[in-house]
Amino acid sequence: MNGVIIAGGGPAGSATALTLARAGIEVTIVERAAFPRRKVCGEYLNSGAVAALDALGLGEDVRRLAQPLRGIRLVPPQAPALELPFPRAALALARADLDALLLDAARAAGATVVHGRVEDISFERGGASGVVIRNEAGDRQSLAARTIVGADGSGSLVAKKLGLTRPTRGTRRFAVGGHYSGFGDLGGYVEMYVGAGAYFAINPLDAGRANVMVVVPDRALAQWSSDVDEGLRGKAADLGRGHRSFAETARIGPRVSVGPLAHRVHAPIAPGALLVGDAAGFLNPFTGQGVFLALSGAAHASAAIVRAFERSDEEETAFAAYADWRTADFHARKQLSQLVSLMIDVPPLAQRAVSRLRRLPDLGATLIDALAGARSPQAVFNPLVLGRLLV
Repeated sequence: MNGVIIAGGGPAGSATALTLARAGIEVTIVERAAFPRRKVCGEYLNSGAVAALDALGLGEDVRRLAQPLRGIRLVPPQAPALELPFPRAALALARADLDALLLDAARAAGATVVHGRVEDISFERGGASGVVIRNEAGDRQSLAARTIVGADGSGSLVAKKLGLTRPTRGTRRFAVGGHYSGFGDLGGYVEMYVGAGAYFAINPLDAGRANVMVVVPDRALAQWSSDVDEGLRGKAADLGRGHRSFAETARIGPRVSVGPLAHRVHAPIAPGALLVGDAAGFLNPFTGQGVFLALSGAAHASAAIVRAFERSDEEETAFAAYADWRTADFHARKQLSQLVSLMIDVPPLAQRAVSRLRRLPDLGATLIDALAGARSPQAVFNPLVLGRLLV
């Protein structure tokens, strides 16, 4: 029997596996993709993610591969552009590099990596007791474990099999894009063009390559069905408002699509199992918290599992403590995301917020730090901060 089986080898799964393996716990990662894999979303590491990678002892390796970022250049509707410098170090790094680095570190620490797809969960004595996978040869195989970790992303099969998923609400959004050349020197700034529930984001990865994503409601994507590339170019030009477009650019590699960008769960735990990263709930990627949430969730989840393995009679308490932390943290971060979305989607609020942030740079630093995990999200909801920002 395995000690822990983790479904998914992305940042949440690999970071959890790395910490558990270093603690001497037998851990197996089940990952269906061959690494390095191409996954364009989340190629921005905010200061909280950088600090988490430093805590894992991987910061030096990450910095060798990454490019420093200076800040965000935001262009909301009916408001002038705004530059928000990062108050702490932030990096741009291709997910193929980040994911491979984390998985290799977990493997070097002693974790086993199995290539296959989790198709079901086994139960025994009222709790999760293993997984059923389909391996590379196409054969079904059962693996038993004391603890199951669902790190299989938005739309998590593990969450579904555990009965933890909830229906999503509101407009379904999809991200379409890839790596492109031809955007020129962005000056180390992530550019965000926003309007009508959609946005066009450009993240410079190096001198000749940028991560470019256009996020749109599903109804817009449906209208592109006959020519997705043409729809992508048109929407980017519309959002770019003459500042940016796909003119004179070229895609490097395949186009990628991600979505729907929504996933909700009743709870991040079940008997014998935990959810981490996007599998435990998905936030609007606009605010760039995804990798940070994956790594911070991995740290808390692995601490709960280590405690449970050290004292089996404390497993329920340890898992409940993780659930309490995750639920409270996610709720606060969701509120912060909704506030940011409101400020940029409503023109009068956008104009007011841009004016205040330009005149009061400490407000921008507070907002960026809260999104990055350097400060509590509640720092933004302080009446004094909200008053200075919006009133």
